[in-house]
Amino acid sequence: MKKLLICATVASLSFPVLAADATTKLSSTELKAMDCATLSVEKADAKRALDGADKNIANINARAQDPSAKVSKWAGIASGAMGAFGKGDSRANQVATALAGPEDTSDANNLEAQQKVKSVSQTNMENIAVYQKSKKCKI
Repeated sequence: MKKLLICATVASLSFPVLAADATTKLSSTELKAMDCATLSVEKADAKRALDGADKNIANINARAQDPSAKVSKWAGIASGAMGAFGKGDSRANQVATALAGPEDTSDANNLEAQQKVKSVSQTNMENIAVYQKSKKCKI
């Protein structure tokens, strides 16, 4: 019993921690340590991240073409300019702020972040497929 507990502890410390987010490329050491079931789960996670990034990129591109988004952008700039010149209490500033709406700083609307997620996900899927083949996993 004691040996089993020690072996389990050593094994848990020696295996790498799996990548928790979609912006981390899985290393060869991590992939080598995974069994077929874990490889399949990681591949499914990478596929979901890739699909999500594709949808977010499409939404970002669609918003870039939307004329109301351009009005909102200019309204935000006007609001910032009026605030910078001490006219923060004016009615025009309130209208500009209302048109601009809240600023969205989430990664879902960050084109660079979504392109990185897409790139890492594609790389992970390709690398996982290589390890699945080498381990003769039944996919």
